[in-house]
Formats: sequence, C-alpha cells, structure tokens
Amino acid sequence: MSEATGETASGQDVSGTWRKGEFVRWQDLFSIVQAALTWFGASMLVLSIVFALHDKFGISKTDITHFVSNLPRNAAASQIATASFEIVLLFYAWRVASRVADASMVARYRAIARGAFLPALLGGAALALASIFLNAQLAAHSLVQFHVTEAERLLVPQSAANLPIALVCVALIAPFAEELYFRGVVLSWLRRKMAAPLAVPASAAVFALLHFRFLTHMGPDGWVYTGTIAVVGVATATVALTTRSLWSSFAIHAGYNATLIGTAILAPLLAR
Repeated sequence: MSEATGETASGQDVSGTWRKGEFVRWQDLFSIVQAALTWFGASMLVLSIVFALHDKFGISKTDITHFVSNLPRNAAASQIATASFEIVLLFYAWRVASRVADASMVARYRAIARGAFLPALLGGAALALASIFLNAQLAAHSLVQFHVTEAERLLVPQSAANLPIALVCVALIAPFAEELYFRGVVLSWLRRKMAAPLAVPASAAVFALLHFRFLTHMGPDGWVYTGTIAVVGVATATVALTTRSLWSSFAIHAGYNATLIGTAILAPLLAR
C-alpha cells in the first residue's frame, strides 16, 4: 500500500472498494456546491409553480405569501428543509461514489464488526456532552458569550411532538448524507494526496468551516463552535479510515446530533 495515496495493488483505497484507476477528482469536491444550487433552484421552482397555479389549489396569493413568510419561523419546516438539502447532497455524493466504486453505497457503508456501532454512537454522545459542559464552563467564567441563532433554534425540537421529525432530519438523514460527502468524497480525495495524519485534520477543517458557524456567530463563540465541529470531524475521519466504513463515523455523527437535540428539549424541563 502506498502511504501517500492509500492505494493497494488491487485498486482499493482506505475508503472502500474502488474500480482500478478510478478515484475522486478535485472537481468532485464541488458536489456540495452543485447540491446547494440544485436545492435552491428546486425550491424556487416549487414556489413559482404554486404561485402560478394558486387558483387551482383554491388558495389566495395572500395566503401563500403569509405561509412563505412564516416558514423561517416554523421548526418542522426548517428541519424538513435542512433534510431536503441533505438528500440532494446525498444524491450528488452518490453520483461521485457510483462513478469510482463498484456497489458504491456498499463500498462506503461496509459492514463493521458486531458491537462496534453502539460504542461509536455512545462516543458521539460523549463528545456532545463534553462540548456542552465545556461551553457551560466558558460561559460561567465569562470567557465566551454564547448565543443561539433563530435558524439553530428551529433545528431543535420545540416540543415533544416535534422530536421525531427533528431526530429523523437532523440525527439520521443529515449524518448519513454528510458522512458520504465529507468522509466518502472529501477524505478519500485528501487521503490520495497526503498521509493520514494530514488528511484527517484537513478533512475535519473542511467539515467544520462548511458549517459556517464562524459567520453565523460573529465572535469567539463562532470559533468555539467551529472548533468543536472540527473535533467531531477528526473523530469521524479517524474511525472511517480505521474501519474502512462510514457506519462507524455515521454512528458518531448521529450520536452527537441526537444528544444535542435531546439536551435541547430536556434542559428546559430539568430547569423547572
């Protein structure tokens, strides 16, 4: 195996069963941009069709305008919108994987050792709890002032009834799609260009920066959030390379997101 590329003589790399001579190209890294443009275009197309055919649906333009203006304040709508983007991202990442690998999804989500999934899931939960504790300590000592944006507030369940939707959208669909892109595409490309000790933090940096917390939180808290996401990126990239499967990294990612969602809904109840 080549340390610089992670390739074997059979044409496999550390990420899965690849077709010999076919690898992720640098252009494939922009599949997330394609996904964003496609998602935005599709959303605008749907709204345009609804506006054009509003009379056939038996609703007025005023009702449509009112509904659209209230969407950013609707938790379920925000969660579903996020999940719909992740599904589009999943499609583009799958296109890359299907070009370069036989049985692309199988090559990425290969079976892992029995009993390995639960520890990874608990590891993700532990990372989330550790980040919550660290942020609480930073805030308690007035080192960092944290705030939650409206978009972030709507991604967590506003009630127990909203919990299932939030878990499916944020803790299942999002981790599945993002692991295929960030670890199945980005990490695979980086791993062919550099050794694992460099590829892991580089992929984690891309993962953290593309969450844009440093822009949505203009201050020290934005960089604390970005750093926390980078730590998750290091953990998921490490286990993905170690197990040669995305199931382990998905478990960490899902456990992390699910714990953040769970604590968000439990915190007000415990504070009573």
